[in-house]
Amino acid sequence: MPKPKIPQNRKNFLSFLALLLVGLFIRVALAGSFIKESGDLLLYADWAQKFWEYGPQAFYTYPLWYYAPPNYPPLLSLIYAGAAWLFDHKYYLAQLHNLIKIPPAFFIIYFYKYGLFLLLKLPGILADIGLAVLIYQVVKKLTADIKKAFLAGAFYLFNPVSIFLSGVWGQTDSLVSFFGLTAFIALWANKVWLSIPLLLLSFYIKPNWGIFIPLYLYLLVLKKPVVKQVFLGIIISVGVFILTTQPFAGRNIFSFSQWLWSERLLPTATVAHKASVSAFNFHALFLTIDRHLDSTGYLGIPANILGYALFLSVNILAFRYIKRQKLSLLSVMAGIFSIGFGAYLFLTNMLERYFFQSFVPMIVLMFVSPGLIVYGLLINAAVFMNVFYAFFRRTWGSLADNFGANGFLLVRLFSLVNLASWALLLKKANFFKK
Repeated sequence: MPKPKIPQNRKNFLSFLALLLVGLFIRVALAGSFIKESGDLLLYADWAQKFWEYGPQAFYTYPLWYYAPPNYPPLLSLIYAGAAWLFDHKYYLAQLHNLIKIPPAFFIIYFYKYGLFLLLKLPGILADIGLAVLIYQVVKKLTADIKKAFLAGAFYLFNPVSIFLSGVWGQTDSLVSFFGLTAFIALWANKVWLSIPLLLLSFYIKPNWGIFIPLYLYLLVLKKPVVKQVFLGIIISVGVFILTTQPFAGRNIFSFSQWLWSERLLPTATVAHKASVSAFNFHALFLTIDRHLDSTGYLGIPANILGYALFLSVNILAFRYIKRQKLSLLSVMAGIFSIGFGAYLFLTNMLERYFFQSFVPMIVLMFVSPGLIVYGLLINAAVFMNVFYAFFRRTWGSLADNFGANGFLLVRLFSLVNLASWALLLKKANFFKK
């Protein structure tokens, strides 16, 4: 008898599932690599372990820390604390192995050595898997082409940028973007009750998506949501806020939150007061990366003021473009890309990772509109060199020397690639058309 054929839909599902598992394996395999180079990961490990030693209500106020006091919102602190708790109970793995031989012995040996770092990286790694699925779904919806959707998801999943940030560096930018992007998609789909809590989750891990608040409010106005949905979203968000803040604040949730944002979270955003902290952007093109202050003038205009003006202009153009495109999903993706990468390019005090808010929307644009692929690939290459340089420059002296040679020529060239490719991609997408 002939073998029954596997339905095409099931084949597609199984193929993409296999792809996701390979992407997951690659990131997990890298979890124990470059620990000493990742000062951030050692800092997160210190916070995670000291959470249980100091207790949640002394966590943010305790004065003595080996590296630096915690300066991330409570939700991320709870995630890191959970990683430390799981690692402290690693002996259950051995007990489970003795009972059913799963997990295998080699994994237990690996986990005892690198398990804490793996658990600290795991939220970002799992978010990468979620973002690959999200890209697949959005591109499939916009093109009705499963092959394009498959390629777009694979492009993100095996992209050196996403692998490096989550699997090697251990950053959570993908987790922030997963909740932030799903919040915008839910808003576009008229699920405001879900969108508002999702945006809060993104903001309460790291406030990177705060730059999109004007865009979010603009879309909210255009959508004209039912008041009940807005009210329900706010109620859920308040519940999440109280649930995640109360362990640190006790009964004084709002006074604690005011202190936390004014004394710990917001000051760290501009503590360097540099035109570009480590971003290959507009300011690194004309000034010197990590040296010139954000008050340095361009023909008498301070860099920070010029940056705000250019960023405001990008927002206005994005609002006009979205309205002209009648609030299509693709126009929302283009708006997030333009504003997210515009912030990275023009605002001062930018770190190398702050391009990431625009990374997934860029991939969507590339695969929906093939004419944009070249510019997207150029940006992809430049931002990867940016994160690679920022991660290794303190431990690889030759790398820092090469990028700093001839007046930081390489930094300026990659900054030019970012600026020009961003502008040309948007021009090709008719973003600047009146």
